[in-house]
Amino acid sequence: MKKRTLQQLIDNARRVRDDAAVRVAGAHREADGAQRTLDMLSSYRDEQMRNGAALSRIDPALLRLRGRFADKLGVAIDDQTRTRDALHVAVERQRDALIDRQRALLAFEALQARREAAAQQRRARLEQRDTDELAAQTARRGPWQSR
Repeated sequence: MKKRTLQQLIDNARRVRDDAAVRVAGAHREADGAQRTLDMLSSYRDEQMRNGAALSRIDPALLRLRGRFADKLGVAIDDQTRTRDALHVAVERQRDALIDRQRALLAFEALQARREAAAQQRRARLEQRDTDELAAQTARRGPWQSR
């Protein structure tokens, strides 16, 4: 694989990884929003239960009305709980995808680093060979011929 091709693969892997990170952040925001909505509904239900206990003793019709409202609120809380749970699963899937993208990027970068290290070693060996060859030529000439 050519150096340019490998660099293109690395650049593409970075873009894909960055896109996956953006998706993870978006999934987190959605899950957090769902949790806030669930917290708000639960808090509203708790408040209604506290306030309704005193009022419902006054009128049986009001008691039935509050009961139906509490049932609908319970359904809404159940739906929101399912939504929140599904969004948490989506966050985990997105996070797993991000980890996979990061691993791919690291593999390409490791390959590039190994290639660069090997190229550096080859250059160092060539330089050493050239230095050794120059030293050998100087030694063959002897000290009297170097002037």
